[in-house]
Amino acid sequence: MTSGISSRAVWSRRSILTGLAAVAVAPVLPAHAAGDPSAKAFLQQIYQNYVGSSGGTAKGVQLAAAKEVRGYFTVGLATLILEDRASAAKRGEPPALDGDPFVGHQDWDISNLAVEVKDTGAKAIGTVTFTNSGKQEKVVLELLRSGKDWRIADIQWDSSSLRALYRKKAAAGDVYPAR
Repeated sequence: MTSGISSRAVWSRRSILTGLAAVAVAPVLPAHAAGDPSAKAFLQQIYQNYVGSSGGTAKGVQLAAAKEVRGYFTVGLATLILEDRASAAKRGEPPALDGDPFVGHQDWDISNLAVEVKDTGAKAIGTVTFTNSGKQEKVVLELLRSGKDWRIADIQWDSSSLRALYRKKAAAGDVYPAR
């Protein structure tokens, strides 16, 4: 009989630990994983991680693992990013994307964040404006629906876009490895 109480206590501890782990991880998951399927919520969840200074508490969104990249970008764009990283690492060079894709810089100090979205069903265009180190900036994101979730198909900064970085690299003769 004591073993029944003991196993309930273990199950209870396990449940509590699992629940705490889920709560701890929830803020780093994309908005669609948190249950809000709107494109605006997806972008707001991303960009809230950028308010403040990159040298301080605003660490942005980590895209170190392939799973993280695939959680934010369309299959095609995620493949470009991951293959470019692997190819650049083999050559001992920096990848085409040598900064943060969401703000277009390696460092930032962001305030006055605003997110607007035009949702047309399976596609949405997000416009994110903010002040970065005293300068007004705008980032435009093309989003595509993937089931109930949203994925980023391209990001456009003032001077370029994420897909354009890879087109430029391909035009320069860098060939991505075959899958």
